[in-house]
Amino acid sequence: MTRLHLITLPLLTGALLLLQFARTSPAAELTLKIAEKEPPQEIDSSIRPALQSKAIQLLDGDRLVFEFWFRAEISLKAKPESAEKALQAIPEAALFGVVAVHQEQRDYKDNEFAPGLYTLRFGLQPQDGDHLGTSDHPYFAVLIPAKTDTKLEGISSYRPMVKASGKVTASGHPAILSLRPASSEDGEIPKLNEPIADHKSVRVKVPAKVADKDEKASLVFELVYFGKFKS
Repeated sequence: MTRLHLITLPLLTGALLLLQFARTSPAAELTLKIAEKEPPQEIDSSIRPALQSKAIQLLDGDRLVFEFWFRAEISLKAKPESAEKALQAIPEAALFGVVAVHQEQRDYKDNEFAPGLYTLRFGLQPQDGDHLGTSDHPYFAVLIPAKTDTKLEGISSYRPMVKASGKVTASGHPAILSLRPASSEDGEIPKLNEPIADHKSVRVKVPAKVADKDEKASLVFELVYFGKFKS
C-alpha cells in the first residue's frame, strides 16, 4: 500500500463514521409539524376516543422521528396554581398521551428502546437513595407498549406501571422521558425548546379539567425527547 493510501484510508473511514453519526444522532436538529391525523388504529378502542385527532410530529429532514397524540382532556387532582406547578396536578399513572417512535432512541436513563407505538403514563421518581439528585424534576413520561396497555384506567398505580414499562428495555428499568415544568405559557405552543444544556424538548399545552368539578384548566409542560440523567 502506498503512502497516499495509508493517509487517505483512515481519513475516509473517519469521514464515513462522522457522516453516519450525523444521520443517526438523536441530538440532530428536529423540526416540528402539526398534522391533522387520527391516532393509529393499533391503539385500543377504549383509549383512541380520549386522544386528540391531531399529531405533534418531530422530523429529521423529511423523516419522522416522533409522533405524539395527547389527551383531548386530562383529569387533574386540582387546578394548577401556575405553569411551574402544573405537573403536580396529574395523578400518578394517568395516561396523558400516546407516541409513535419511528427510529431507535435512548431514554432519560440512556437505555435503548425500539421503534414502536407506546402509551405515555405519568410517573413520579421515587424519593430514595438510588434516585436522589439524578434529575432536576421528579416527573416522567413512562412508555408502555400500546399492545399491552389497552385500558384507559387499566393501570392506576406505580408498581404495575413500571413493571409493564420495564419490558421495553434490556435493563428492565422502565423506559422514561423527562417532563419539566414550563417556565412560561406565553408564545406559540407547541414549540421546540432547550430547557437546559444538552436537553431538547417540545413544549405542549393540553386541555384539562379538575376531577369531579366543572372547572376547566390547561397543562403546559416540556417533554424532553433528548437528554439524560445526572450520573
